[in-house]
This record gives sequence, structure tokens and C-alpha cells, in this order.
Amino acid sequence: MMAVLVLVAAVRVRLLNSPIERDEGEYAYAGQLMLQGIPPYELAYNMKFPGTYAAYAVIMAIFGETPAGIHFGMIIVTTLTALMLFWLGKRMLDATAGIVASTFYAVLAASPSMLGLAGHATQFAAFFATAGLCVMWLARQSSSGLAMAAAAGILFGTAILMKQHAAFIALWAAIAFAGTCIRKREISAGQKFRLVAAFGAGIVLPFGLCCLILWRAEVIGNFWFWTVQYARQYASITAAIVPLAKLPQVFLYHFNEAISDFALLWLVPVAGLATIWLDVRLDGLRLWLLGFSVAATATVFPGFYFRPHYFLLMLPALALLAGCGVSGAGHLWRQRAEGKSKLGDWPVGVFALVLAVAILEDPDVWFVLTPLQVETRLYGVRPFSASAAIAGYIRDNSAPDARVAVLGSEPEIYFLSHRRSATGYIYTYALMEPQPFARKMQDQMIREIEGAAPEFVVFEDDRIWERRANSDPAIFNWWDSYRTNYARVGLADMTSPVDVEYRWGADAVKYGGMQGAGLEVFRRLRAHE
Repeated sequence: MMAVLVLVAAVRVRLLNSPIERDEGEYAYAGQLMLQGIPPYELAYNMKFPGTYAAYAVIMAIFGETPAGIHFGMIIVTTLTALMLFWLGKRMLDATAGIVASTFYAVLAASPSMLGLAGHATQFAAFFATAGLCVMWLARQSSSGLAMAAAAGILFGTAILMKQHAAFIALWAAIAFAGTCIRKREISAGQKFRLVAAFGAGIVLPFGLCCLILWRAEVIGNFWFWTVQYARQYASITAAIVPLAKLPQVFLYHFNEAISDFALLWLVPVAGLATIWLDVRLDGLRLWLLGFSVAATATVFPGFYFRPHYFLLMLPALALLAGCGVSGAGHLWRQRAEGKSKLGDWPVGVFALVLAVAILEDPDVWFVLTPLQVETRLYGVRPFSASAAIAGYIRDNSAPDARVAVLGSEPEIYFLSHRRSATGYIYTYALMEPQPFARKMQDQMIREIEGAAPEFVVFEDDRIWERRANSDPAIFNWWDSYRTNYARVGLADMTSPVDVEYRWGADAVKYGGMQGAGLEVFRRLRAHE
């Protein structure tokens, strides 16, 4: 087990300096602001709960405000999750179940096709959900212990703050824990009620404290608009476009993409689904395990977006299924062979072989490609390394208190330049979506930028905005007029995933129109210019 955990950690260390992508840039910028005393939703609007922002702030406070520091923090998070799954699998069955669960999770949590090498909210949600499972396991073994029940609930509630989708797991956990308490004959009805109430209160507590803190910071209105009102509209967009009959087809398409790197490994928990029904040691645990698996699978479905990293939140449940399946197959074989077989514990050997084949089937990202090549392989034409270069230019050519506006969706520029945004709209996808707040958002973004009069404006090609045929063009019309206050001083023209033309200063002025998708940097004209 330790060899696999060390191998995965070594892969992540090799890629520590990979450019941070958009989601990482959002979390890092919001976390950076928190370290400066700026609350979420003041200078960074988004529909996500702020748990991952706080987690990034903790990581950066310990390991530094750099891509390497963030990625090193993710090594700690994913490794601890794997170790907790070992502990849980061992207590559910035996060391074999724990080892299989741990290694299964560690490998798949770094899957390139699920974007597992980056630091996503789903990985933090998986960490806290797994921690909640461990404490819940201890609580269900105890005849009393309100503190243990509350602690388990708090961990599941914290998982929701990391990613709202984890609410499915928290709901299942509350039902499962209540069922366990009800079946206990050795405790009174009053004690059962208190345990369940403590667990439920624990789930709600993190969200309640979050709302209180944001209310005290006077950003509760923004928080409510973005995480409730706009989030409701966002979740309905795909549902309105995709017919219900085609959803299975859409899901399978994205699922196949998500599992493509380690597809062979996904067969292990599928086999486990059959094996667990034959293992008598799992009597009383099968429904618990299946319920967790169903809840974890449900986390992928809200909004029907099925993004690759959403599947990461399924992994703890799949890991336990895999562990119980391999351990159960070995147990059944030993019973049938009655110690006469020379094959030994062959299910463990088969799992080890599947693990090795899965890793070696496409080793380029893990072992061969450079961080920049990995970026190109995973994201194609995305300006993440270009954003880093532009952030460096802004940082080197402005005072620390200079304000920057990015007309696009590259929040990593704010983080890497260590400059505050002139607007809270760190993403512009919402401005282009077919939802009723789009024009209001555009108008607000315009007002905020004009009010801040930023020294630099970075304009991202509108193809990266995901502009639709029916998108309101108001903000582009405004920029055509407002840009007369600015001069182009830099650009990154991405003509292909590997070809990027950089121009700075006078060379940027002379450069003609952009040939591909990319970023342009504009600096505010001074009075004498």
C-alpha cells in the first residue's frame, strides 16, 4: 500500500509546478483574499459555497501562495483520504479491504481524465466525507457519545461547504445513522433521539456558522444571490436544453471520458457489487455500503453537467466497494479451497495486476510529459500558462495596490499577479448564459470596472467566453467604447495548443489582429498620453 501511495505522491511532486487552471485560480484568489482579510463574495463572485476557499487559504498559509504550494497541499489531502479509507476498510472487513480501498482511491484520485492532478472542490469534499464516515463508524459502535455523533455530522456538513453536491452524502449519512440508532436495543428512546439530533445539528452547524460569518462581513446578500438564486438558474440550463430521454446518453458520454485513463480499475468495484452479497462478514453492512454508493453517485447529477472532476466525489464509495469485493472474493476462495489451493490469495494478486496494467497503459502524463505538455494534453487550447505569463507582466509593471480587470474567465491572473480585481465577476460564463440575470450581471460588471478604473484590463477572446448566438452583446459593445481609455501593452495569441505568440510593449502595439484564441493586456492611458 505504501509503495502505491509513495508512487502517486511522487507523480504529483513531479508536476508540482503545473500551471494552475481556472477552478484552482478561483479558489486560490478567494483564499488569497481571505488571508488579506477580504471575505468571499466581496471581490470574487461565484455560486460555490466558500469551504474550498477556506481550505485553499489554509494550504497557502502553510505551503505558500504558489502553484507548487497548492499542489503540495493536494498531496496531503488525497493521501490522508486514502489512509482514512484504509482505516475504514480494515474495520469493515480486514487489512486487505483497507489496502485495496486505499490504493484504489489514491490512483484514481490522480486520474488525468478526471482532472485529478489539479486541486478541485470535489477532492476536499471527498476528504471531509471520508473523515465523517470514520467518525460515524466510531459513533455507531458506541452506545452513547453525543460528541462523537455531533463531530461526524460536522464533518459531513463541512463536506457540503466544500461542494454543495456532497449534500446527497450527508443526507444518506443522517438516514443511515438514524437507522443504526433505532436498531440499538440497549439504549433508550430518549438517547436515540439525542444522538440523531446531535448528528443532524452537526450537519447544519457549518452552514449556519458560514452564514453568520458572512452576515457579519456584510456579504450575505451576495452569498445568497450567487449560491441560491443564480445557482438555481444555472442548474436548470442543461435540464431545459437536453431532453430527459437523452440524459442517459449524455451521462454515458461524459462517464466514458472521465474513466478513460483507468477504465480497467473501474471494473473492480463493479465486481465488488456482486461479491458483497456472498460474504457473510458483511451482514448488516451491505445496505450501508450500497446506500453510500448510491448517494456518492447522485453527487454527479445536479444540473446534469457531468464534468470530469465531479466523478472524484464518487471515489470513496467505489474504493470501499473495491476493497470489500477483493477481500470478499479472497475469503470465499479460502473457504471453498479449505486451505488446499496453491493459488493463495489470488484476488489480491489480480487486483495488483489490474492496478499495474491500468497505470502503465498510458503512462505519459504521470511519468513522461513536462508540466506544460500535461496542460496541453489535458486542456487543449486553454490560456493557463499564458495567464501565468500575463500575471507576471502585470506584477512586474504595477504597484501592489493596482487594480486589474479580467474581461474573461481567468481568475488565476488575479492570484498570480497578487493584484485585486476591479470587479467581483471573476468568471464571465454567466454573462453569456440563457438565464434571466445575464444582463443585470453585465451591467453590474461594467459599473464596477468603471468605478475602480483599473490600471490593467485583460481581455479574453470571446470564443473562450462560450458566447452563444443568443448571448447579450452589451458588454462587448461597452468594451469597444471603453477601451479608448487604454493602450494594448501585451498579448498571448494562441494559434494552437502548443503555439503561443507573446508580445509586450511596443511589439504588442505593432502586432495586428489576434490569429487565434488568446488574451490581450491593456494599460490605462495617463493624462499626457
